[in-house]
Amino acid sequence: MDSMKTGREDSGLLHRLRAVTRASHERLDEAFGALDLTRRDDCARFLVAHAIALQAVQPVFARFVAEELDMPAPDFSSMLAADLAERGHPTARLPALDAAEAIRAPGGAAGVCYVIAGSRLGNAVIRAQGYAGREAGIPSRYMEDDTGHAVWKQFGTWIRSRTFGATEAAGVEAAALATFEHFEAAFAVGTKWELPYTDG
Repeated sequence: MDSMKTGREDSGLLHRLRAVTRASHERLDEAFGALDLTRRDDCARFLVAHAIALQAVQPVFARFVAEELDMPAPDFSSMLAADLAERGHPTARLPALDAAEAIRAPGGAAGVCYVIAGSRLGNAVIRAQGYAGREAGIPSRYMEDDTGHAVWKQFGTWIRSRTFGATEAAGVEAAALATFEHFEAAFAVGTKWELPYTDG
C-alpha cells in the first residue's frame, strides 16, 4: 500500500510541491512583480487582489494551522481589511471568488498552507523595496506581518514528519496548484478594480 512509505521517502513531498508549482509560482510572481508598490494605486491593487483571494482560502488555511500545526493562525483577511479601510477601499465591496474543488477537498488544506505560508517569506523583500504608505506613516499590517514565518517553519516540520500515500500527496499537490491559480484569478480581478483615485 502507498500509505506505507517511509518517513525519509515522504519528506520529499515538500520538494515535489516546489517542483510541481514552480511554473505557477513564477507566473504569479511575474504578475504581482509588474506592480510598482511605491505607487499608491498599484499598492492598493496589490492589497485588493490579496484580499479577494483570501476571502475563500483564509478559512481553510486557518483551520489547518490551528488543527494540524497546533498554533494560532494569522488573520490575514482582517489585516487586509484594516489596511484597505485606511486607504478608502472597504472590503465589503470586493467581489468574491469561489475556492476550487481541490482546495476544499479532504487533505487539500496542506496545499493551501504551503502557498499562503510560503508567500510570507517575501515580506522582507517588499519592505526593503518600500511601498506606498509606509513612509507616510500608514504601514500595511499585511506587508509588515512576520507571523507567517513561524507558520512556514512549523509547516516544514509537519510535512517532513508525516507519511503520505500517493493519493494523499496528489491531493496536496492539486490543492497547491489550485491555490496559485486562485491567486492568479484574484490578481486579474483585483488589478482591474476601480479605485477612487489614481497616481499622477
